[in-house]
Amino acid sequence: MLYNSHRKFKIWAYTVSHSSLLIRSVMKFIDEDGFSEDTSFNIDVEFWTVTFVNIPSVLSSLKIIEILGDELPEDISRQFCNYNQKIFELQDKNGKYYIIAAGVLIGVNRWENEDRIFNYNLNLEHDEIVAKS
Repeated sequence: MLYNSHRKFKIWAYTVSHSSLLIRSVMKFIDEDGFSEDTSFNIDVEFWTVTFVNIPSVLSSLKIIEILGDELPEDISRQFCNYNQKIFELQDKNGKYYIIAAGVLIGVNRWENEDRIFNYNLNLEHDEIVAKS
């Protein structure tokens, strides 16, 4: 298993031109319901060189597993796995979903209106890198 979190995640940004996908669990502020030390930061899941996405817009929790090519479900074409792409299985309580990409980086930050997909000129760095593949 690459990563596991009980927090809610949603598709935050996708850019076709750079084949980048960002899934974010948004931080809560001190005056918001549900604020705690555990929710006081964003968790960003960044995929690059994305060739296949099959996920809902919101995930109630998130578990990420990198799987082998022969474990790919039959209804997903192996043609998406060109150029040494990796297969990531994302799970929540409602099911299993797949992303095929060159890699993933999971980082923690406290950015309010920024992300590394649309604000790449700012050279944003995460406070902590939780996982990378």
